[in-house]
Amino acid sequence: MNSMFSKSINPKRTGLQVLIVSVVISAALAIFSLLRGEFSDTDGYILLTALSIAAASVLTLSNGIVLEQGRNKPLATLAIIVSVAGFGILIITIWNSFDHDDLIKIAASTIFVGTMLTHWSLVSIARVPARFRLLQVAAFPLSGVLATFLIGIVWGLEEGSQTAQIAGVVGILTVAITIILPVLQRLTVAEGRTRRKISYCPYCGKSLNVTNGSITCPSCGASFRVRQV
Repeated sequence: MNSMFSKSINPKRTGLQVLIVSVVISAALAIFSLLRGEFSDTDGYILLTALSIAAASVLTLSNGIVLEQGRNKPLATLAIIVSVAGFGILIITIWNSFDHDDLIKIAASTIFVGTMLTHWSLVSIARVPARFRLLQVAAFPLSGVLATFLIGIVWGLEEGSQTAQIAGVVGILTVAITIILPVLQRLTVAEGRTRRKISYCPYCGKSLNVTNGSITCPSCGASFRVRQV
């Protein structure tokens, strides 16, 4: 599956290019319809198609970041395939005037699965300290449960206010952890840079143990300044 995206095909770059084109088409169509004073069904189909392509491009772009880092390639590749397939089915339903209920449900379910896999893909590359690793692990089942609830609602298997409340709680927890993880990663990197020390003199190689500021080597007498960049 990894060989599906060769070096000549960069999902991140391709997703970004398609996203830009889709947004431009959507904006141009909306402006044209406003100036013309009417919005036909065909205009609506084109606009929804462009927005669907843009959404698929966002998911592809997100997984492209994972592929670019060379980590968890099978999951990122699967997420791209499922996401593109889901929005592809959605585009088919758009141009069929949303007449096929089952096809709409299949499209929505596939998109939910693709979004879940994309979330897993991004969470898997987060580098957090061991003391926060439980949050990272919890993100996987939470998004899985959320996707399951949403798919159940689409197919009419989950009904009632209690189901909506549970799905809401799971969704809030998923979003909260998703926001917290990159913040923790950023703080960890900043903390590591702050604690980084110079272990030797760059002139004579004498062992040192200093951080920032002006230093004079006790061995060779060379003076230099250490600062974070």
